[in-house]
Amino acid sequence: MPAGCPIVRFDHHSPEFADDLWEIYDGLREARVAYSETYGGFYVLSRYEDVYAAARDDETFSSDREVVLPATGVGRLIPLNADPPDLQRYRSALFPYFTQRAAEAMAPEIRRFTTTTIDAFIEAGRCDLITQLAAPVPAMTTLELMGLPPEDWAILAEPLHDLIAYPTDHPGHESARAGVWAIRERFAAEVAGRATEPRGDMLTHLLGLEGEGTLSRDEVVDLLMMVTIGGFDTTMAAIGSALLYLEQHPDERRRLVADPGLLPAAVDEFLRFEAPVQGFARTVTRDIEIGGCPIAAGETVFLLWGSANRDPDVFDRPDEMILDRQPNRHLTFGVGGHRCLGSHLARVEMRVVLAEALQRLGDYTILHGEVRWPQSVGILYGRAHIPATFTPDPAPRRLGDVVDR
Repeated sequence: MPAGCPIVRFDHHSPEFADDLWEIYDGLREARVAYSETYGGFYVLSRYEDVYAAARDDETFSSDREVVLPATGVGRLIPLNADPPDLQRYRSALFPYFTQRAAEAMAPEIRRFTTTTIDAFIEAGRCDLITQLAAPVPAMTTLELMGLPPEDWAILAEPLHDLIAYPTDHPGHESARAGVWAIRERFAAEVAGRATEPRGDMLTHLLGLEGEGTLSRDEVVDLLMMVTIGGFDTTMAAIGSALLYLEQHPDERRRLVADPGLLPAAVDEFLRFEAPVQGFARTVTRDIEIGGCPIAAGETVFLLWGSANRDPDVFDRPDEMILDRQPNRHLTFGVGGHRCLGSHLARVEMRVVLAEALQRLGDYTILHGEVRWPQSVGILYGRAHIPATFTPDPAPRRLGDVVDR
């Protein structure tokens, strides 16, 4: 039994977590540090100050081992599973594709994907906001960025969605894991092809790095897997949560329609309010003490971004959505050396999709009785299905103009 540290029943893959996570977080923050005996045992950090400090200390809180609890069994994901100095090498390799300028340059292409996606169902007057909008646009954008066919998004997305949605003890997890390994094999073949027939894309760029930045083919495949997993599902979940909130709060929806200049701030508030990734694990490299709780080297610590984002010591009225909240120092993208490389791109994707949806699906009404959660929200916090109806309106778009500025 951990000395000086309360033991709690905390299982982020349980139905109770999906139903009551905000109340669970309130209790965890009161304790400051807690210990859960699930998944081999791990400590939980839930206050903003502690999560922030741990995330910035790569020497003490290592990412070299599994950062998802329990392990998904799909191989190493870099730079997520990397510590300095390799961490900087991997991030530098990807950096040119994920700057703010690069993300903004993708806005017209993202808008095109969004337009064609909505065109496919606009006349039906009904859609699933997740499977027909929030899922395809980020996935197609990610593949376009990598230099792979965007139309292949659904083939790749299915096993990735299932891997995240199913706990490791669910019958569907094994087939999902096999599907993800098949994606890895496809990427290995793509990398081999670029080695003999280079193109002007991300794969060719990664293979062509020289000197200290040189990457092996296996490392390139690992990077591509991380870009795909991060690019497909997290933004999907965030878009779905935002669309659900706006439907439940019509005054806020009308406010965004009337003043689309609020979209950038609103996107960050959506990300704070319901972080698509609620937390990641770290491994402690030396004996430490936090809040009077000793933690030995080798122990696992879970950093709860989602709880830190609701910490009343940092955020005024943390359980309220304030569209123009400033400042907004949320930790949804992490902080420090492992801060999400795709944060700029995710923001642009959300701006584009929300702008187009508010214009073209302006009166959308969600069928709340048909909204479905995945089997687990322990890795990705977001709905699996959000069916909605709307009055078809294929008119020219106006709100979308804000995303190209």
